[in-house]
Amino acid sequence: AGFAQGRGLVRLGADGKARRPIAVPGENPVTGLAVDARDQLWVDDGERVSLLDRRGRLVRTFAHRPVLACPAEEGDARRYGDLALGPGAVYVADRCRATVSEYSRSGVLRATVVLPGGTPASGLAFLRAGQGRPDRLLVTVPDRARLLVFDASRFGDGARPLQVRKVRRVGGGDRPQPTGVVADRFGQVVVADAANHVLLFLDGDNDFSLYRVRGVPGRGGSGVGRLRSPAALSQSGQDGSGIAGNLWVADTGNRRVQRFDVGSYTWFARTVRAPDVEPLAITPQPCAGAVSVRVNAGEAWTRTPQVTVRVVAPADATGLTFLGSSTPEPVALREDCDYDRLLAAGDTDVQVRIDGGAQDGEVLSDRIGLDTQPPRVRSASVRWVRRDQRWELKVRAVDRAGPAGTTGASGISGAHTVLHSGRRNGSAGTVRVVDGRAVGYTRDGRSLAWVRVLDRAGNASDWVRVERR
Repeated sequence: AGFAQGRGLVRLGADGKARRPIAVPGENPVTGLAVDARDQLWVDDGERVSLLDRRGRLVRTFAHRPVLACPAEEGDARRYGDLALGPGAVYVADRCRATVSEYSRSGVLRATVVLPGGTPASGLAFLRAGQGRPDRLLVTVPDRARLLVFDASRFGDGARPLQVRKVRRVGGGDRPQPTGVVADRFGQVVVADAANHVLLFLDGDNDFSLYRVRGVPGRGGSGVGRLRSPAALSQSGQDGSGIAGNLWVADTGNRRVQRFDVGSYTWFARTVRAPDVEPLAITPQPCAGAVSVRVNAGEAWTRTPQVTVRVVAPADATGLTFLGSSTPEPVALREDCDYDRLLAAGDTDVQVRIDGGAQDGEVLSDRIGLDTQPPRVRSASVRWVRRDQRWELKVRAVDRAGPAGTTGASGISGAHTVLHSGRRNGSAGTVRVVDGRAVGYTRDGRSLAWVRVLDRAGNASDWVRVERR
């Protein structure tokens, strides 16, 4: 559990007993927490995301992009901001602006979505595909009493929610303020309502219908099992263990953590205080080595024009100038060597001119492909090959986005990926697409009912039903 004071985290065992606290980088408020499958801890403080190993050692850290100043006195950490993990992705709800961003696990920005209504989000949760529905990213917006539902596979700049659900007022309470949110593998969703001091249980596979309320609406309390302004939630995995599905609640108004089972039992209510630990020091990545420029850590493609450019300049350089299709822009040298840039239409690379020193006027560049358009499946068919005793899947697709997001020739060049499944929004297997055609074989025909195509930048087509021949 983290605190608005930052600095460190308290740790509690399943029995509620305190364990050794964990220091975190800096002194900004702890805005979001998540634990991955390797028991590594992800921490967001409103300006940066840090990864700690299971022993509390700092593995790496990356800044929000574009760089954001979000001091402790701005953006109430009890109300705004969160972090959630998806397959290969880190989702961050900014505490000081109304955006949700997706990053790779190494910190490369993939997409930024401006939330409708212009107010920051409070909670994030990743809901895996099920019942014919896609992987979904759930976002709570307390100032608008809304739960936003995004298609995680189509999450990109300008994405709109699949659904905008109004969080219901229950039991004659106050206007809801949804904060923390969790979702389990069965599609069940729990939302904390800080204004009414309750937890709302929703069916994520049935239009997020409300089926249960825990707490007394509009009446906060300090007794065991009662809540006062709950701000955040976590949930143990549905893995069959003794704590499977248990809810862990940041009962903020009571300054404690509570552990609930999936029914009505309260295992403990433990008062907690911010630990007195020294924050971890952040050692910037050395800005040294050969003179070079690198875009998005060397990735070849991006689906957002917002990129991070790392420039190692000569020691005697006095500045840099970014070139390209737009007007040349001089910039001062940065100590961390990282610069935020916005690609323009038609850009196929980033060019940087060195100003001053022995290499004055020399231009460095790195290629990057901007592709914001999803591919389109033209046809998909499957047939039984008696001679080989297996199913043959054929897919034809077109991707009209060129290397800079411009219209290119029809057909797909290079390798793309086809997901195939027995039902819409599943993912039972993959084949590769080369030059617009894909042929794959399998002995299990049950996984060949639906297909979708992913391009190199991660844009996804719609699911298309496979024709049987």
